[in-house]
Amino acid sequence: MNEKMSLLVADDETIIRRKVRMMLGATFRLHEVATADEVRRAAVEQYDAILLDIVFPDGNGIDLCREIKQRHPYTTVVISSSQESVDAWDQAFQAGADGYLEKRELMGLAPRKIVLTISNLVERNRLKRQTDETNRRRSELLAVLSHDVRAPFQALLGTITLLRKNSIPPDASQNVDILYRCATDQLAFINSLLELLRLESGVTELRLHPMDINLPVNQCLQGLAVLATAKEISLRAELQPDLPRIDGDIGKLAQLVSNLITNAIKFTPKGGKICVRTGAVALKDRPGIEFVVEDTGVGIRPEDREKMFQRFGRGRDRGTDGETGTGLGLSICQQIAQLHGGTLTAGPAKQQGTVFTAWFPALSPLPEKKRVAGAA
Repeated sequence: MNEKMSLLVADDETIIRRKVRMMLGATFRLHEVATADEVRRAAVEQYDAILLDIVFPDGNGIDLCREIKQRHPYTTVVISSSQESVDAWDQAFQAGADGYLEKRELMGLAPRKIVLTISNLVERNRLKRQTDETNRRRSELLAVLSHDVRAPFQALLGTITLLRKNSIPPDASQNVDILYRCATDQLAFINSLLELLRLESGVTELRLHPMDINLPVNQCLQGLAVLATAKEISLRAELQPDLPRIDGDIGKLAQLVSNLITNAIKFTPKGGKICVRTGAVALKDRPGIEFVVEDTGVGIRPEDREKMFQRFGRGRDRGTDGETGTGLGLSICQQIAQLHGGTLTAGPAKQQGTVFTAWFPALSPLPEKKRVAGAA
């Protein structure tokens, strides 16, 4: 049999405490107090729930709620008061209360409804505590991995770089170059995997500011133009000016833009074309902007489309010039888009090339000449 939950009943009115004891005594392990000082002493025991009045002869229940929640954030506090004003409700929830029962409700509700209300709030806090603890451990694990896994590869790369700068026999030089490429690839994989784990776990906090999507797009185009030129690929931009601003983390959005353009370059053969577009687009009547990368590359095989946004869901191991990848780029891009309240989708299958579209909600209304997503 499950152990009864503990409930602290804090009220200076004897009749209220007696009524609560009659209604809830069979379900909870009750402890009763009548003063603010007694509440402070009793709350040290960390009850599952506290039914807390607002007015005490020696204190205020709102202040007590705030103190309890600061010390024990997962303790369920339900304010029970004869004050029926909206201000009283607002003050209670601002202080961290999990629920508010007016005393006329408390006296009039069936005991089963009160039990269910308190039990559900206790369970919600239990799950929140469990989730927070899991996230804390995950954060600690990621911190350890970030240092203990990356550090050896960074040290290895530093040593190999020194070797490459020294005069060594040609056969040894070739082996050192192979080591360098392998270490570089592995470090890139580790960095990408850690980034994806941070995004998925919610450890990464976005630094959101009103911004124009064209800013990170232009920055990435300048840096990636060299890669496109090296493969004799035409990299063209069609960026709509005066776009509505979005609430974005410029660093993360630049990462998304860079990943999508880099993928297009990787899987487009020499002489191919890549077009990067931005525009104002309403999605399901919601104002927004989109960022599109369209290429004339090898395309996505039908059997790969369902898994392309999954971890390691790449369809091809290498690009058209043998470029390698981690298989995590699209997963990272999708996580970034979703964290911004947006979407990342792939266009319909074509004989040649691919189209990836990232959409983000706008902070301001679209211009008069808007178009609807999916329209020609």
